[in-house]
Amino acid sequence: MPHRFPGAERTRLRDEQRMAIQPAGELIGRMSPRPDEICADLGSGTGYIAVPLARPTSKVIALDVQREMLEALLDHADGQENIEPVIADVARLPLADASVDRVVLVNVLHEVENAERMIDCVNKALKPGGRISVVDFPRRPTAMGPPVEERIEPDDAVGMFPGFRVVGRWELTEYYQIELKGA
Repeated sequence: MPHRFPGAERTRLRDEQRMAIQPAGELIGRMSPRPDEICADLGSGTGYIAVPLARPTSKVIALDVQREMLEALLDHADGQENIEPVIADVARLPLADASVDRVVLVNVLHEVENAERMIDCVNKALKPGGRISVVDFPRRPTAMGPPVEERIEPDDAVGMFPGFRVVGRWELTEYYQIELKGA
């Protein structure tokens, strides 16, 4: 069973190692977000992606199951009013049907216990032609990340979202990023 990142270690989500290995600006740059986008950042943690993603987009719904993560996110939000923190499990998303333009899963896909339910929720929440941004760790040792046996290979991540086509794919030394677009 996958493990959830422990809230007690939340400072690691914004430490120098992560900033060097997974620069938020580079991840967001590859997403190519539009100013009118409403994004749902699933498992947003302390807002490492949600906070900077809110700047070039209309709104970011930051969902995390751990209250302390969202409290830390608000501390880092610098008063940005277009970030909506929501306590929720990724397999039970409280999002209206066809309400978001992009779903973001940064270092989260490997933590999902009920992937089928989460994918169903994502499919319902996305508008037609919506995008999914996946960032995760390859199934080999890297400087950071979950146990290797819990990781998901890039091709397997793509296969989890039938009906979506790959519009961007980067396999870097420490992680991969895949941009998917729906019909």
